[in-house]
Amino acid sequence: MMGAALALTLAYVATAALLLNLNLSTARPFAVKAGAVVLVTGLYFTAWQAQKGLLGWATPAPVPATFRLHWVTVDEPDKAADGPGAIYLWVRELDDAGLPNGPPRAHQVPWDEDTAATMQEALAQLEEGEPLNGTFTRQAVAPEAGALEPTARADQPDGSATNVEGPRFEFRRAPPPTLPPKPLAGA
Repeated sequence: MMGAALALTLAYVATAALLLNLNLSTARPFAVKAGAVVLVTGLYFTAWQAQKGLLGWATPAPVPATFRLHWVTVDEPDKAADGPGAIYLWVRELDDAGLPNGPPRAHQVPWDEDTAATMQEALAQLEEGEPLNGTFTRQAVAPEAGALEPTARADQPDGSATNVEGPRFEFRRAPPPTLPPKPLAGA
């Protein structure tokens, strides 16, 4: 991955060098030349931000609905620096048969107390060697009739009640893999 990032950066350097050479040998107005140099320089910063996904930074993209959890890191909010905190998950999406599919991916989700507690429990199970499958529900709709009454939430500015729950994670022990049938001896 680092080689690809370096190659892309060198490609932008070569483009900038070619642009500089063309700017020195043409009779275009200075404003056009300066604008082209500023544009290519801006592409350096844009390319670096785009390369973060290639370099292994956690993605803020939504977590798959079903996944195999490999590891979790909980970074609590930093009150001194007013940092919001985050939870990092290392997961593989599950296919229709419930098996991990594709390479693992790092995901970043916003920190909240309930999610952090759930993740700490999952981490304890992972440390004991239990493979875990997880589900992620967004729960962006109001609960059905007969559901628990909404409670006042501390994250609401006025402490008011809300009927909409935030995202929720649930973890279950992954079932053992099914093995193919053994052929009978002498058959």
